[in-house]
Amino acid sequence: AERLGPEVAMASSPDDSFGCSCSLTPSSPSPSSSSGSSEARNAPGGPSSPSVQRSPPPALSAMSAHFSAGLGLLRRNQAKRAGSRFLLTRLEKHTTLEGHGGCVNTTKFTNDGNLVITGSDDTNIKLWDWRTGECLLTVETLHTGNIFQATQLLHSSDSIVSCAADGQVQIHSLVHSEKSSRWTNSKDQSIVLGYHAGRVHKISLNPVDPHSFLSCGEDGLCLTYDVRTNESRFAVKFLNESGKRVPINSVNHDPLSMGNRFALAGSDKYVRIYDYRFLREGEPWHKCAMPGVPRLRYITCLDYSYRGELLATYSDSYIYLFPKVEPTEAANADSSPSPDSSGQRYAGHINCQTVKGVTFFGPDHEFVASGSDCGHCFVWDKTTADLLTMFKADENILNCVEPHPHESMTLATSGLEHNCKIWQPTADSSTVPDDMEDLVREQQIEAFGEGREWHQQATSILYAIMNNVGLDLDDDQARNRTQRFVLDILSGDADNLAPWHRSAPGDDDTDGDFEMEDLA
Repeated sequence: AERLGPEVAMASSPDDSFGCSCSLTPSSPSPSSSSGSSEARNAPGGPSSPSVQRSPPPALSAMSAHFSAGLGLLRRNQAKRAGSRFLLTRLEKHTTLEGHGGCVNTTKFTNDGNLVITGSDDTNIKLWDWRTGECLLTVETLHTGNIFQATQLLHSSDSIVSCAADGQVQIHSLVHSEKSSRWTNSKDQSIVLGYHAGRVHKISLNPVDPHSFLSCGEDGLCLTYDVRTNESRFAVKFLNESGKRVPINSVNHDPLSMGNRFALAGSDKYVRIYDYRFLREGEPWHKCAMPGVPRLRYITCLDYSYRGELLATYSDSYIYLFPKVEPTEAANADSSPSPDSSGQRYAGHINCQTVKGVTFFGPDHEFVASGSDCGHCFVWDKTTADLLTMFKADENILNCVEPHPHESMTLATSGLEHNCKIWQPTADSSTVPDDMEDLVREQQIEAFGEGREWHQQATSILYAIMNNVGLDLDDDQARNRTQRFVLDILSGDADNLAPWHRSAPGDDDTDGDFEMEDLA
């Protein structure tokens, strides 16, 4: 009780011990029991030895102890969550990491949490001491396109893997001098592990096997890698309802599956979960979609909680929480969360112009955090979906939000600005905007009003056409024709639209005719 707090002592009272009226500590016998015992001792043939105080059965004592400790831990956990919610209102900028020559598209803490790895449009990877803001190393990679992700391999402090717009997946070996405490790297210490026929957005490390990871690309392929052999091999094709490959934006391993399952999402509204043990080309172990999501929406990022819940952020739409999928529920079947399931929707941010990330946040993954086209970082309560705070983290668009692996209320953010920012709960007073609701409303009006830029619409339409009309992603001619088609739609050139009417039913088509009304 002294270690766990007064609540344990309260829980150990007779009223809380499973309705048992006996005390778990020695007590003085009542007068009646003393009288009875005296009579028994004085009776002929009665016992002459002194009375012995009875103890509760050992099993009951153990159960009561576990129950009491459980109540104490539960109340401590509630206090911890209340404390983290308070700290959330004290977030302020701690450090700005300056030095990149382009947009910072990826921000990751190292496994021990001491350093930050960033990747940029300048094709360089930088290693930072985030507490001091010092750049410890600049890795000049072999990439020729924007770097979209760079992360440290598990159980390895000297290896970083990266992916980029040039379709390459690379590994970079670092050398740390114990004598000078400096990091070094050269281009001959970088190796190309694999290629995609298109941009590669995400890498997911296997949580069990420190030598393997996955990559996903806009060529509709997911590849698996083994750094011991520096080889890549095909894992799965990402196919739509028409059996055509479609772009993949995100891949993430299920932390509860012992490295066996991973989720993919891309240019349609479905989350597809695959199992290494039951891989069949193009056939997921489980597929799900949130009810009510329009067909023209697609997923830009996924993230798993340590409980197995899955977040998906949709373009031009909301962030959705999918409940944990049990093996008995999957059975390779299509499904959607029921209206009364634990699925939740998070609104207020804007995800139109770039590929936004999303993440769980907090010591118990009790928060959801995301960037936005308005440059703010949004944080919601996971359970209630209430917007708890928002703060300006980029002057243009905020894409990346990365929680610290150990300091649970520390965040790293990056976007179109050429820097990365670190946020910690050190402010003396609340940093939550007083006019947060009005601010969200103004941002929504600005983003979805008449002044909305044409390329935001083009992105949604282009992905929808690739998915529903069944274009071959490897066919450059088809891509060019699609781009012209999108421009015709946006310019209102009806004469050029006539040749595009064709039959290719989508999810919501009942008559099998894919018309311009369906696109609208």
